[in-house]
Amino acid sequence: MKKNIQNHFSGNFVTFYGKYLPNFQKIGGDEFKVICPFHEDKKPSFNFDNNSGKFYCFGCGKKGDIFHFYAKINGMDTRRDFGKVLKGIADDFGIPWEQQKPKMVKAYDYTNTNGDLIFQVCRMEPKDFRQRRPDGKGGFIWNLKGIDPVIYRLPEVVKADEILIVEGEKDCDNLAKLVFAATCNPMGAKKWRNKYGEYLKGKRVVLIPDNDNEGKEHMAQVGASLKGQTANLKLIQLPGLPSKGDVSDFISGFKSTEEAAERLSILIENAKPYQPPKTYTIEDAILTTKQVCELPIATRKCYLHPWLKEDSINLITGWAGYGKTWFAQGIADSVTKGEPFGPWECEVSVPVLFLDGEMSLQDTQERIFSLMLNTERENRFYFYSDAYANQLGLQRAHLANEKWRSKIKQILTTRKIKLFIIDNLASLASGLDENSKKDYDPINQWFLELRFAGISTLMLHHTNKDGGQRGTSAREDNIDISILLKRPNDYVTEDGARFIASFKKQRVSTKYLHLISNIEFKLIEDESKYHIWTYRNVKAETKREVLKLLDEGLEQKFIAETLGVSKGRVSQIVKQAKKDGHISAKGRLTQSAFTEFSE
Repeated sequence: MKKNIQNHFSGNFVTFYGKYLPNFQKIGGDEFKVICPFHEDKKPSFNFDNNSGKFYCFGCGKKGDIFHFYAKINGMDTRRDFGKVLKGIADDFGIPWEQQKPKMVKAYDYTNTNGDLIFQVCRMEPKDFRQRRPDGKGGFIWNLKGIDPVIYRLPEVVKADEILIVEGEKDCDNLAKLVFAATCNPMGAKKWRNKYGEYLKGKRVVLIPDNDNEGKEHMAQVGASLKGQTANLKLIQLPGLPSKGDVSDFISGFKSTEEAAERLSILIENAKPYQPPKTYTIEDAILTTKQVCELPIATRKCYLHPWLKEDSINLITGWAGYGKTWFAQGIADSVTKGEPFGPWECEVSVPVLFLDGEMSLQDTQERIFSLMLNTERENRFYFYSDAYANQLGLQRAHLANEKWRSKIKQILTTRKIKLFIIDNLASLASGLDENSKKDYDPINQWFLELRFAGISTLMLHHTNKDGGQRGTSAREDNIDISILLKRPNDYVTEDGARFIASFKKQRVSTKYLHLISNIEFKLIEDESKYHIWTYRNVKAETKREVLKLLDEGLEQKFIAETLGVSKGRVSQIVKQAKKDGHISAKGRLTQSAFTEFSE
């Protein structure tokens, strides 16, 4: 199957990488570059070869082929999950998948100190490993029943003074070609047995882990087992390895075995004594308040100051037709361009994915043009139309579909999306009992997963008949900000998208409350038929108008009637103005009041 996949993309690997990494650029010949999905990459540093399919990132050093790439973006291991990697690529590109009968491609002999065969570890194709033992009749039995396992290449191990411990038999054989004595245990990572240390007593031992968490955990297990038994114990981290790479990858990076052996010898010579990694328990996570404050935590960035923050979960509710979608698209527009939206400054610009679950493709295009969302912004504003996806024959987007959630998370991570806007919960979670906490819990947990992955979410939802949030209150359990869009008292149908953004739940410093206090937004059409946003602080405007009319000599009851507010509200404003020194003893505005109006 591996060959089938390679042949499918032969000489045209741009079709493979283009599916997962859009907006690549040709840099000459068969070479292309694109933003790297494996690290924070401002300028394209991820290069791939259209002819061979090999990739290399000049920013983070990751390298490999299409199988390494697919495994990496899906959190797989090319050794342990290679069959899944093959099937995943085949499914993504419609490559016919034929279940292959396992075929043995290599047998590794495990012998006693005299070289007599005890058992074999067999490498199979599709990639897998199985064990077998001699049956005494010239054949094999496919199990290790009654066998006392030993480490690989045992005769060389007992004779050598210095032993390299790696993870796989292939690595040991490749090191032997460089004239190093090397060994590993059977059955793979984290299967080391304490008794294996008997063969290594008094020897110099070097641990060489594979470049992944499992490899590091394996060597930590080996190191703990050998503590106090060896004459000297070192660990080296091989430079330049791809993710999940091993010593064989390191060796293949040199022009000759002599060059590889020389470089490895230098690394071993300069390696420091092995120090076991720090292991943590729940006790380590319990800190005093002083210790918590001393933790080195990066400052939380604001996409729109002071409320839309990184790693946050946000909700916007409102009646149908109030302008939730317009509002959210305006927010996305500002965040991707790094410009203010209303009174909120954009502190940092980030990529956004807008998921639309109900509009027709025609309506989507019209809105994009009217809001000028199609302007160039270095491919930072992405749009997923469920209507268009349905035209392509794709399954409907649905938040309750675990497979769909997993795929979207992968896309968000790969494209380094930092703000994910979901429009709206009703259309993208249809069929669920929205009053059931149990039904919503998996979705709620997924939003937490996105938060921990550094992705903020902004959900749009309809209000209930009383104007509150519709459905289970569990939806707001982990929410940082909840905004309710309300119609102004003087609203008329001709106003279109005009509403007051009222913050019902907020985690904002009190010194910034004036920036989230009943902001009225209105979408207006300019002479070019484009739509632009205007805004005003309702409370500030009301206060300003009340004081101006008071200065003109109107009584409070007439001011209330004129402005359409309650007499109590007018009385409250006047009382506060007197306290602040904005009204003189004669009932006229002071200079401080005029200064405030002019700001």
